[in-house]
Amino acid sequence: MKKVYSLLFIIILFVLGGCDDKKNQNSTIVTENTTKIIQTDKNESFPKKNISLNGNITQIATHTFALSDLQQKNYKGTLKDRAIFLEGITTPVVIFHFFATWCPPCAGEAPYLSDLQQKYPQELFIAGITVNDTPTREVLEKFIQENHADYYISTAMENDALATKIAEVLDLDNNFSLPLTIIYHNGKYLSHYEGAVPIEILEHDIRETIKDLKQE
Repeated sequence: MKKVYSLLFIIILFVLGGCDDKKNQNSTIVTENTTKIIQTDKNESFPKKNISLNGNITQIATHTFALSDLQQKNYKGTLKDRAIFLEGITTPVVIFHFFATWCPPCAGEAPYLSDLQQKYPQELFIAGITVNDTPTREVLEKFIQENHADYYISTAMENDALATKIAEVLDLDNNFSLPLTIIYHNGKYLSHYEGAVPIEILEHDIRETIKDLKQE
């Protein structure tokens, strides 16, 4: 009986953790079975200035990108240090959710993200961003339908490059876990989660951010 309980415990940890990358062993974005939760001080401002060794202030390099979904709805964006600027999006809270269609924990989170998007339409914009994955239209449509992923999903060719840049500025390993969920507040980085994360935690962050906005 103890062996059975041990086996069940191992299976649960595997399902709830990050997604192992069995799809593409040569990719620089490989996932692992860990969940990491990082949160910053809300008073910390972004972007920061880089200080060179000689004491001079240098400008932080920016990375421009574009998100594009199946309906060819595009959003141009800029990543500057940890801050993002997304043209056409006015919601105070933005979530970047890096995922893959072959990742079970990613599929498991999709309906809950849809619930959040529906619950906070004026305050929240969720962008699902495929990474280390090039699904066909049929595969992505099946993923959306089966997992009720009713939020914006980008399948742009430059998604991987964007993920690499964000991992770099957040000091993440190249082998970060999927899904990777990043929360921004008025363009400023707030927190991120590697691997599967309870939806209650995400909603708590959203509520606290909205509460802070009302107090400003």
